[in-house]
Amino acid sequence: MRTPPSESSFVVSMMALHAELDARFFAHQRALLDRDFGGAAAALADYRERLWRHIADEEEHVLPRYEALGGETTDAPVRLFLGEHGNLRKFVDEFTRSTAALAHTADDRALLALLDREAVFKNLLLHHDLRERNALYPFLAERLPAAEQAAVLALRSWAGG
Repeated sequence: MRTPPSESSFVVSMMALHAELDARFFAHQRALLDRDFGGAAAALADYRERLWRHIADEEEHVLPRYEALGGETTDAPVRLFLGEHGNLRKFVDEFTRSTAALAHTADDRALLALLDREAVFKNLLLHHDLRERNALYPFLAERLPAAEQAAVLALRSWAGG
């Protein structure tokens, strides 16, 4: 019996990085709850660096392959992923500024406002991850030759570099 594309080792490997990124964002939020604003800023900076690297790898190596194989004809065209990536970057930049401001004020309302904005971000991220898990990566798993799948998995963000 053939493995469904959404359960292929390629898709599972691609999504493993997303779980790691989620854990890093959780570390940021945990530090916020502890009112460790320096720790929250450091965790967010680490998350930001890894997210930017991952987005760059997707935009430079994954999405062009997806487009070349006909991904534009699906319900998840490249422009949708690019738009979401832009929104994710804007949110994280906003959170960086807000977290830095909290280090100087420790204002309860500002902390709650940041956590509320982060909830919106996490909702966007959930939908983005589901689109990648259910559309982008399975599409590639079905159409991308094994050697190219291995090349994608060797990229710096997935290889931990």
